[in-house]
Amino acid sequence: MAPKKKSRGAPIKSTEPARQPPNWPAFTPLVPETDLALQEVLPSQIVTIPNFWTATLCKAYVSFLSSLPLTTTPGKPRKGDAVRVNDRFQIDDPAFAERLWSETALKTLVTGAALKELWGGEVVGLNPNIRIYRYAKGQFFDQHCMSSSRGDPSLALRCSRTGPR
Repeated sequence: MAPKKKSRGAPIKSTEPARQPPNWPAFTPLVPETDLALQEVLPSQIVTIPNFWTATLCKAYVSFLSSLPLTTTPGKPRKGDAVRVNDRFQIDDPAFAERLWSETALKTLVTGAALKELWGGEVVGLNPNIRIYRYAKGQFFDQHCMSSSRGDPSLALRCSRTGPR
């Protein structure tokens, strides 16, 4: 009989109820890849893709997302978490993450050779932990710090402040 593996503590339990992934709308119509470009908003930290989706696709997703069962976050965060008061939908959906990565221009735009240094390595996909946030009047994401996973000591902590809306 093989020796038992030592436990490294209890697994972290999600506060979200288990649910089936939603039937996400198709990514159509899409903006042609040649009409898209990355834009650095904050050098070496924040990159956006202006006009990534067409107005029609945005409207379809806004309508779809408004039908999801959002849950208001607790007013008191767990130890070490930032204070966030909003409504959210969260699901682990590797299939949707892969579709968003592969069926849109996202993969091509962010895997360019010139960006490896910015990303701290080769980008291979998207996190399957999909989160949808909605902020109503009076809801907010308070000041918080995030640690860098790149191992660069100069980027060890990034702090930001987003106030009430």
